[in-house]
Amino acid sequence: MGRRFSIPLKFFGVFFLTILLVAGAFTATLNNLRQQVSRNEARAVADQVTAFRSWVAQSGMVWVQKLAPGFHDFLDEQTDAKGGVFYGKNPALATRELAAVAQRESARASFRVTSDNWRKKDNAPDAFEAAAIARFKGDKTLEFVEQYEGGKYRYAQPLLLEQGCLQCHGDPKDAPRAVLEKYGSEKAFGYKVGQVRGIVSVTVPALGLNDVLKSLANPYALTLLFISLLLNILFIRSVVVRLVALTRNAEAIASGKLETVLHYTNPSESNDELDHLYHAVNLLKRSLVILFKRVNPQGGK
Repeated sequence: MGRRFSIPLKFFGVFFLTILLVAGAFTATLNNLRQQVSRNEARAVADQVTAFRSWVAQSGMVWVQKLAPGFHDFLDEQTDAKGGVFYGKNPALATRELAAVAQRESARASFRVTSDNWRKKDNAPDAFEAAAIARFKGDKTLEFVEQYEGGKYRYAQPLLLEQGCLQCHGDPKDAPRAVLEKYGSEKAFGYKVGQVRGIVSVTVPALGLNDVLKSLANPYALTLLFISLLLNILFIRSVVVRLVALTRNAEAIASGKLETVLHYTNPSESNDELDHLYHAVNLLKRSLVILFKRVNPQGGK
């Protein structure tokens, strides 16, 4: 067997191994934290979109007197007694316009509502969204699907058909005339309450580890880190350095240098095992001094 490592080398080896393990755990925690932050942000957006669609669905349609620039699509129109024209927008149209406004004006999150049974081609799902819809249909207990993609965090949440949605997505015979005229009677019908109609797909910028580290680099965290380093330094000075010094003193005494002075606190005033060990070595040194004087009485003269 090879020579054993010294106590300081063992200590520093364990110390650095501990640092690596803590760093690994810290990195895993940071990664989980950044994912949780992104997930919470995306979920909040998805919940708001779902609530907005539910509100529109409860009233059937939202009627506007003026079509905003860039949003000329509508499901139905009606004229009031004064000759004014009102345009009706169903949940799908209202949500699509809201998504366009959010994407144009928001600095972070964007969203869209899509389905594998879409009525407009430009609302067809992409690869992530199609896979998410398939997973939701295969597992009714699944609450969300997430994925990192090109520096972005993508999140999907299922849209379950509610009672108020049946008029436009149940039996075509019950559908409003305007719906049949605009979309026909073939697409997006035949659903039942509770089935997956589609998803809310949300995209937010992916938080980098640097972003999370910046948020953690606060005075409180830095103070705790400094205290941790200080405690390790104090431990090295009070244990490792003293052990090395005791080893050197013991070697000196063994080589005949009985004048070697050992510095320690008397065991009667200390519970430190190192003080007890120093005291034991000091007693051994005194015994050697007494023994040498008996063997060579003239040696001390």
